[in-house]
Amino acid sequence: MRWLMKSGGMGQKEWTALAATLMAGVGLTRWLWPQLEPAYSLPLLPPWPWQQPASSKPTAAPLQVLSKGWQARNLGNPAALRYPACWQSLPRTPWDLALFNGRLYVGLGNAANDGPTANAGPVPVWAYALDQGRWQQEASLSEEEISRFVPHGQQLWITGADARGSWRWGNLYRRSSTGGLWWQERRLPSFIHAYDLAWHQGAMVVAGNVPDAVTSGPAMERHGSALAVSRDGGRRWSVQRLAGWRATALLPLAGELFAVEALPGPGLKRWLQAGGRWQRFAAVHQLRPDGLWQARQDISAIDLLPGVPGAWQRFAWIERATPAQNQLAWIGSLGPWRDDPARRLAFIAKRGESGRIQVQPIPLRSGVQVMDLIAKQAGWLLLTSEQRASQRWRSQITAVHASGQRINQTPRLSFEAELPAWSLASDGTTFWVGLGHPPFQPETTPVPCSAADQLSGSVLAISPASQPAEFE
Repeated sequence: MRWLMKSGGMGQKEWTALAATLMAGVGLTRWLWPQLEPAYSLPLLPPWPWQQPASSKPTAAPLQVLSKGWQARNLGNPAALRYPACWQSLPRTPWDLALFNGRLYVGLGNAANDGPTANAGPVPVWAYALDQGRWQQEASLSEEEISRFVPHGQQLWITGADARGSWRWGNLYRRSSTGGLWWQERRLPSFIHAYDLAWHQGAMVVAGNVPDAVTSGPAMERHGSALAVSRDGGRRWSVQRLAGWRATALLPLAGELFAVEALPGPGLKRWLQAGGRWQRFAAVHQLRPDGLWQARQDISAIDLLPGVPGAWQRFAWIERATPAQNQLAWIGSLGPWRDDPARRLAFIAKRGESGRIQVQPIPLRSGVQVMDLIAKQAGWLLLTSEQRASQRWRSQITAVHASGQRINQTPRLSFEAELPAWSLASDGTTFWVGLGHPPFQPETTPVPCSAADQLSGSVLAISPASQPAEFE
């Protein structure tokens, strides 16, 4: 450095001034980039081949009980490569499974802002190649969590649940069945969270949250729910800001598209009141032909969650809206209310003759939690889990069909393990499930950490026993 200063004809003061100018420029760039960052599409490269895990045969599944006539194989725990510590059971949880183009995709991570594993990104996209019998990392996303895969035609999409970059743009990610790369579509204006994605009459629609939903109040309290619509394949978006906290799900039903907000319990209601939003809050909004959203004040939480004690007085998060023919099923994750504990329930909706939405709960025993549901033929496959004892969960896959006012349930199989099954995929013959952290239970801490916690992230394949099993 001293030689450079002498040979360049610059003294100590000049070099100090130059260094200060460069540092100021770097700081200015860091400040300006979030304000000026353009929208873009970016291909995401996978790791090098030698960085991929070696292939291995499936092993015996960690199940204690399995229905007669079925066999289970453990396909491995790819999440452990990203979150190896025993106590990282929450981000290892397979929040979603998706079968696409001969591969099984698993969603991981943790978008919560507190706890030992808060904001656990960047998060890898893991896929199990069914023909090769091995896990491969296809990309790494600048998100804290992958909570939802959305198949659409020959493409698989991921909603950006919690972007790690600036809040100038929110993310969607897509992969084509004919192309090998994931693409980041960083084009959603100001979206912090994108929770759901749907297509309606040629338009793409996203439900989520933005930092500037309202224009008054403290800057840190102006965030809130928003809905975005694109009519050019996702390149440009129009955004409508709402009065609520988060728009959580899109409900396609009988040719119409509805959006639902996070339903407020006492704490969220006070927050809405303090921000002057409560009088304008609506639980449901409907997309109009002109692309704007109309508040449906006539549809309340009681309508969306029939039979739920204190439906309009307890927090509820509606998710995984899944259509089947002319009906729609969704999961409602409910906070506690009085002596009724936190629960995950499922509901089926249809449009009645009068045009009103009619919703029915899927009957379940007390203590049974609905973990996942997928469309299958004229109905759904429902994945439930029930805690029988400490580190003992009974999970069940049930075929559900609604006819008129009657809901028929046909159990397909059940099993017991030390953790509940969180996610489900099926090709009609084989079922894939992911074991994860128990719902509504505190996050695991470094001490103590049990053997059950280490199972979180395991992905199992369950098939008829008549098929030959391949074990080590």
